[in-house]
Amino acid sequence: MTLYPKIRNAKKENLAIKIMLLISIVIAIICVIVNVCTSTKYLWCLIVIAGIIYSWITVMYSIHRNINIASSVMIQFIAISLFTLCIDYILGYSGWAINLAIPIIIMVANVTILILTFVSVHRYYKYAVYQLIIFVFSMIPLIILLTSEGIITRPIFTIIASSIALFTFVMALLLCGRNIVEELDRRLHM
Repeated sequence: MTLYPKIRNAKKENLAIKIMLLISIVIAIICVIVNVCTSTKYLWCLIVIAGIIYSWITVMYSIHRNINIASSVMIQFIAISLFTLCIDYILGYSGWAINLAIPIIIMVANVTILILTFVSVHRYYKYAVYQLIIFVFSMIPLIILLTSEGIITRPIFTIIASSIALFTFVMALLLCGRNIVEELDRRLHM
């Protein structure tokens, strides 16, 4: 007996996505109406809408087969950082996102990439571009700390997060430097 791979039913998947999109839009509209009718102090409905958008980014990115783990880490890193900034600004900007949440997100993303490096040293070249992007984004809070006064009020977390990002980048270069250069040359046509 020959077993064939299970074929996805594209029509059913598209219908399910359309239904979930409709439910998401309805939830967002209901939240806006409830927020406008009950509370004018905070626009908490924007947090719900940002959460829905974040969820859709995650779901749509995860639907694709054969996604690279490092690319998933990068997308989550960027999306969660923007989501926390959005929540902080909606609630009146107390600075917790830039002072605490984003440095923690930076630490987690870089440690995850470091673990991927140790686990798959021979295939690390697949992660090189994503780690470079994560490293560049990880340095943004440090640049803000060094150039702008008063935005980051608790610099210790930013310094620790940037140090971890630098450490993971240097470790990756030491472990797989030649492979990284070859992959960057192949992908970026340098």
